[in-house]
Amino acid sequence: MKQLILILLTCFPLITNAQVLSKIDKVTPFQEGLGAVEKNNSWGFINSEGTLIIDYRKDVVAFSGEHPVFNNGLCLIQEVRDGITFYGYINKMGEKVIPTEYIAATPFKNGYARVIKYYKSKTNATNALGKTIVNYSYNELVIDTKNKKVQHLRGPNTLLFKNLKSKQNQPNIASQFISDRLIAVKEKNGTYTIYKLDE
Repeated sequence: MKQLILILLTCFPLITNAQVLSKIDKVTPFQEGLGAVEKNNSWGFINSEGTLIIDYRKDVVAFSGEHPVFNNGLCLIQEVRDGITFYGYINKMGEKVIPTEYIAATPFKNGYARVIKYYKSKTNATNALGKTIVNYSYNELVIDTKNKKVQHLRGPNTLLFKNLKSKQNQPNIASQFISDRLIAVKEKNGTYTIYKLDE
């Protein structure tokens, strides 16, 4: 019997659990141990063994038209609700760890992300139809990887809610990192304000 098993093993190739990924549209360089792969307008992530560890999904954001990346263990995702795109973040297991609550967001850098959050407040006034008038505003913030607000950058600014739905004149992130701990914010008058993030 042992001879039969030995003959079978030498004559037939071993069956392995190797995963073959095929018909992939884009492959990106690895970052933080993961590489992004695109297939049919969905992104997934592979590890250094070539195993797909985050399955293909349509909510992963390819930032600035490039490809999705993990920074500080988090990747930007989006969700459309009532015609409005909201942004949040997943971890390396594909779990949503920062809710999709921002109307604009950047990937993390050095433990921080720049985001825009909108707010809705009811007034005591009513319109001609007797409906309560609602005001919308937004703030630009810096958050950490635990979704804690680290720095308020600008706002509150008035927001026309219909612009969010029509995707016209949407608020853009007006800040940029100029070093690991310094952020420059372009003000409405064209000048800049520089903020230092405390450790």
